[in-house]
Amino acid sequence: MDYSKATKEQLYEIAMNENYRLIERYSAARELQRRRKKDALCRNRSIN
Repeated sequence: MDYSKATKEQLYEIAMNENYRLIERYSAARELQRRRKKDALCRNRSIN
C-alpha cells in the first residue's frame, strides 16, 4: 500500500487495528509522524 496517498483517518485506522500485520501498522504510524513533522515545519515557516 502507498501510505503517502492514504488519508490521516485511514492511516490511524491501520496503525491502531490489531488485525493488520505489525509492519503495516508501523508503516502507517511512521507516515502519520512524517506528516505531523511536515505540518509543524510549515506552521513555523508561516509564523516567521
